[in-house]
Amino acid sequence: MRNDTRLSRFRFLLPLAERLPLRLVFSLPFLLQFLLAALLMGLLFFQGGQESVEAVLKELRQEVLERVQEQVNRHMREPLRLNSLNADAWQADILNLADPVMRDRYFVNHIRAFPDAAMTFIGLTDGSFYGARRKMNGEIQVVHNNQSTGGASWYYWISEAGDAAERQEVFPNFDPRKRPWFETAQQAGKPIFSGVYRHFVFLEPTITATHPLYDAGGKLVGVFGVDYLLSWLGQALRDLPLGTSGQVFVTDSEGLLVASSVLKNPFEERDGRMERIKATDSKNLVLQMAARAVPAIGQEGAYEFKLENRSYFVDVRTFQESGINWTIYVVLAADDFLGGLHKVVNRTAGLTALSMMVIFLLAMWTAGWVTKPILRLNAAARELTEGRLQLLPDTQRRDELGELSKSFNMMARQVTDLVTNLEARVAERTCELTIKTEQEERLRKTFYAELTKAGKVQRTMIPADIENNHLQLQILYEPCLLVSGDTCGYRWIRDEAVLFGYLIDVNGHGAATALQTAAMSVMMQEVIDPAHSLSECLVKLNKRVADYFGDEVLVAAFCFELDFVKRELRYVAGGITEFFADSVAAKGRVKTPGLFLGVSAAEQFDVASLPIQEGDRFCFYSDGITDCLDEGYELPIGVNLDEFNKQLHNVACEGVCKDDVTAICIQVGDTRKWKYEYYFTDE
Repeated sequence: MRNDTRLSRFRFLLPLAERLPLRLVFSLPFLLQFLLAALLMGLLFFQGGQESVEAVLKELRQEVLERVQEQVNRHMREPLRLNSLNADAWQADILNLADPVMRDRYFVNHIRAFPDAAMTFIGLTDGSFYGARRKMNGEIQVVHNNQSTGGASWYYWISEAGDAAERQEVFPNFDPRKRPWFETAQQAGKPIFSGVYRHFVFLEPTITATHPLYDAGGKLVGVFGVDYLLSWLGQALRDLPLGTSGQVFVTDSEGLLVASSVLKNPFEERDGRMERIKATDSKNLVLQMAARAVPAIGQEGAYEFKLENRSYFVDVRTFQESGINWTIYVVLAADDFLGGLHKVVNRTAGLTALSMMVIFLLAMWTAGWVTKPILRLNAAARELTEGRLQLLPDTQRRDELGELSKSFNMMARQVTDLVTNLEARVAERTCELTIKTEQEERLRKTFYAELTKAGKVQRTMIPADIENNHLQLQILYEPCLLVSGDTCGYRWIRDEAVLFGYLIDVNGHGAATALQTAAMSVMMQEVIDPAHSLSECLVKLNKRVADYFGDEVLVAAFCFELDFVKRELRYVAGGITEFFADSVAAKGRVKTPGLFLGVSAAEQFDVASLPIQEGDRFCFYSDGITDCLDEGYELPIGVNLDEFNKQLHNVACEGVCKDDVTAICIQVGDTRKWKYEYYFTDE
């Protein structure tokens, strides 16, 4: 109905097409096809180009993130390494804090070796404070703060050797023990960084790395510290290739800016104080929107936002090191990299329009060359419909039209011949089809009868049920199709004191499976030996299956022994994964691990056991029931045998629709006065 509706929409075009010349009818489809192909290719090209640009953008963002993280990781290890060198020197008695000459030269030499360090120092638990710092003009000073300075910090100009020469500045009442960096290191008990702050001398973002010192008894002696400038980070971000609108910035765990490629200073003046800028409150709209695009501070991932009809992509990664918890943002604008693609698209559209004009002219010329022999073919066809055979003269051509002329002449002769002999040929063909259909029907009936007979033979091989006061054994056997890949049986062994039972499940449902199942029944009867254990029997059966079937057939087996002398159930599995128990020892589905038979010739099968007593019930089944139990069907616990069998039959009815169903249900009766003659005597 829908197809008719769609066709009716274009029926008004048919009269117009019928009025057009044949040359135009030939040309227009080619032109439309070229137009559609060009549009499709252009769309695919644009989409592919855009995806390629986005892939490059993603790779570029990741590369920038890697470079920034590598730079941060390398630089932020410098103050930690400087503190570690100082701590190692102190531990090895290379740094003698009591010797002012050695102490001053040591700190001066180390601050010279680390150009980004504004100051390296140590604060002791007695209130002493020593170190060296770098001034704005590059000069280096040493600081003394102890009892001799009265608790004030004295800063000295140094000689070329690094010795304190002339006192230049004094800062009274400086107690390092009350400084935040000392308290933070004392609380952490390990090397740790402070937060970002504005250095009071260099007026640049700075961070302090601290390293606590402990004596042999674990008592705090002092704290090494390094004031480390972060101006290098902003410069490194500005040197990255980000396009005209891209940017990179770093924030701390509170969302405050640490450094940015578009802002020279992450501080701004508020109420006469220099405070750090929060990324989401930045005056730079791109930076602000990038920070707002991330759901939570420090949440890594890739995000996208739009600003003034432009798309921006944001990649976020975190950096954590000794108390530092920074977030790195890389922002790239799609338009910075798509401009070249738009130019290519416009150029391609112009070339496509020019190509369409040329192709249309060529199509018109080609259509005239093609339609001439077609018109002759049309005239010959009209003659043929009127009963006159008119052969075409274009058979000497070597192109498709020449082949078409030859085919038409041959067809015309065959049609003429066919009309005279059609009825005889139809009758002959009908007779052949009738004979073939009858043969196929006989084969189907014969095959069905043979499968039915094989199914009956399989059912006769299933042993009878046992029902007396001491033992009730019932077998449920339902093939999915005419024949089954399942079989089962039992035998009394060891002077009829032990009931040996088995289940076999061969993969498949056809005639070949029935033969394989019969072979498995014979093999099982041959390996049953009262002198051997269940494991030995299954090992012998596994070897025979491997020799007979190889690895082309999946065979699962389950064997059990019901020992009424030891009052014990022993079982072993090879591919059948579980059975059901309602006994004192176990209730519900009992898992039975074991590899399929024939998979490995060296496979060992472990025997498990359960104690039995009067009233215990066990049900061993193939995977036709297992699959139903996995889908939510259940077998009841604590009900009588009739109710249990009723529920088992309900589950089997569902399972037989998909697979063969076989089950052996056993309920132990009165075992207190067990006599061997009771085994086969109904009471």
